[in-house]
Amino acid sequence: MDPRDHLRALPDGLACTVCDESVPGDRIRLLARRENLTFIQVACVRCGSTTLEFLADTPPAAVAIPDPPAITADDVLDVHEYLASWQGDLGTLFAPGGAPPSMDGGRRG
Repeated sequence: MDPRDHLRALPDGLACTVCDESVPGDRIRLLARRENLTFIQVACVRCGSTTLEFLADTPPAAVAIPDPPAITADDVLDVHEYLASWQGDLGTLFAPGGAPPSMDGGRRG
């Protein structure tokens, strides 16, 4: 086997391309892997067909993330005032669900 034939987890079953029956993972055989393409053999128990399938490993599409709004002087003052009165530790401050409800100090409407 070529070193590029990286063994990796196969799907826990695929649908047969002939009869659409579920084919368990132990009936799926990895044949080779080259760059972004994986070659597998699928042997269906129900209809007896054996198919060669190609799986393309494509990276997820880039997701456009909008730029966050700029940090303003009011934002900095809000955080300063909030931290000045904080009584807990950093773990509590940054714990999930531990974020303050609002630090607007009444400046924003």
